Amino acid sequence: MGGGFWRFWSVELATETGLGLAVIALQTMVVLDLGGGATEVGWLSSARWLPYMVLGLMVGAIVERMRRRTVMIVSDVVRAVVLGGLAAVWLLGGGALWVLLLAVVLLGTASLVNDAASQAFVPRLVGRDRLLAAHQRLDIGSNAAQSAGPAVSGIVIAWLGAPISLLLAAGAHLVSALVLSTLPADERLPRRPHGLGRSIAHGLRFVHRHPRLGPFARWTHVWFLCNGAAMTLLVPLVLLELEAGPAGLGLALGVLGGATLAGTALAGVIGSRLGAARTIIVSRVTSPIAWSAVALSAFAGDVLIAGLAMGVLLAGLALVGVGMGIGNPSEMALRQRATPDRMQARMNATMRTVNRAMIVVAAPLAGLLGDAIGFGPALAIVCAGFAIAAIGLALSPLARGSVTA
Repeated sequence: MGGGFWRFWSVELATETGLGLAVIALQTMVVLDLGGGATEVGWLSSARWLPYMVLGLMVGAIVERMRRRTVMIVSDVVRAVVLGGLAAVWLLGGGALWVLLLAVVLLGTASLVNDAASQAFVPRLVGRDRLLAAHQRLDIGSNAAQSAGPAVSGIVIAWLGAPISLLLAAGAHLVSALVLSTLPADERLPRRPHGLGRSIAHGLRFVHRHPRLGPFARWTHVWFLCNGAAMTLLVPLVLLELEAGPAGLGLALGVLGGATLAGTALAGVIGSRLGAARTIIVSRVTSPIAWSAVALSAFAGDVLIAGLAMGVLLAGLALVGVGMGIGNPSEMALRQRATPDRMQARMNATMRTVNRAMIVVAAPLAGLLGDAIGFGPALAIVCAGFAIAAIGLALSPLARGSVTA
């Protein structure tokens, strides 16, 4: 890997640190500052991913016509401004749910644009034969940040308040923009492809008509539907039912991030032995097992001391993280190896648009369900969905061969 890749790696590290610092702060502001429950957490998650559903396909086609480094710099600056502005509003006493949701929609829009550019940028930094190793290294940095960010954020919130955590997140995005500006600006402005509508349609057809990417995409959408519901239910489970507070939520997400980091460290070895398709299937099989342990903590909380119930939850999240860490580098390498450069932004946008649309739908529904029947029963239903997604992928054409372009 060259020096350009490692600078880009540091950019992703700063970005994920910023997001890790922001997520805990936003969730804490909803539950503890505004008195919300699972329903309000669901709306928060839905607002974060709504831009992906509404604008994702269009953004992918537009970014493909622009210099990707420039897009990443601008989107990082926008995220810093949004987070800093929300922190200022909160510190001045203007906090309200609608203000927070509006800021999260703006933050999600900037993140959508950044994601479309950054994912399409990776194949230009490394050869296709090194994509698995590149994504493993990127995921190690990302998961380390996602582990440290929530843990640090929980401590900062407990001592100084959620707005200070948002200001630190804004600073991380400014660092990312600064480092990006030092990367060589040697990108040629892409030639304009077909009209915007035709470009979007071409991206959809490419992904969903591909003999193996298509089935992979569809079962991944089901997985995201379940994961969006599970992550929504996790927040009030920790904050309200287990009464662990912001520090407990930070610990839970920190364990999830740390376990994902451990899984990512194993991803290269496992991926090279099993192949990308089988590695992905193994990672998906862990989801229903791991989230069942998290669901068990909700039931156990009624009969066990809170600390023991929290331990069960952390063990489940550790397995969740290991599974995701093992699978993600293979998923990204598989997708990008199957996609020509001219289609990278559209392929990534197509996948992410539908995946995040699943979260937009699942998050508020999961919140309503959790408030209605309890967090444990709601998570049990989600676990059944994870099992269906894993079985469907294992029986799909993806399991019967490698994906090629």
